[in-house]
Amino acid sequence: MKPAHSITKSFHLIPALAISAAVLTGCYNPSEGDRDPIALGADLNFSGLQLRSVLIVTSGQNEPGRVLGTIFNTTATDIQMVLADSDEQHPVKIPALGHVEFDQSPLIFNSTQEPPGARTDLQVTVKGQQATINVPIQNGTFDQYRPYIPSPSPSS
Repeated sequence: MKPAHSITKSFHLIPALAISAAVLTGCYNPSEGDRDPIALGADLNFSGLQLRSVLIVTSGQNEPGRVLGTIFNTTATDIQMVLADSDEQHPVKIPALGHVEFDQSPLIFNSTQEPPGARTDLQVTVKGQQATINVPIQNGTFDQYRPYIPSPSPSS
């Protein structure tokens, strides 16, 4: 009689195990979740700064390009940084223990030498030290970048 009782107990566990298995397998549908994709930009830690998700958006090769991403200052003093491409330099002041978000503080290069889909080097200079960050160039393929694309230069 004991074996029959064990079998009955086992049958009562089956629904509980099935429910547990369904819950643990993750009935999450990613299409219903957060639709913001992972940032495509490049990262660099340099001289007390953390550059995160840095990229350039442009309408095309040789058109103006806007830098996007965030720079965090991990030090207790303001840092003056220079961000440069092959023919232009832009100073950027990052407050002590603060950050600069380029979607809020526009930084635009007059011309992007490479086409969207390529990568380009930007030089980061802090206190006479220099590092290179290789960043992707994007266009309006991804909806979230469209509002940041600078106007194309006027035709000559």
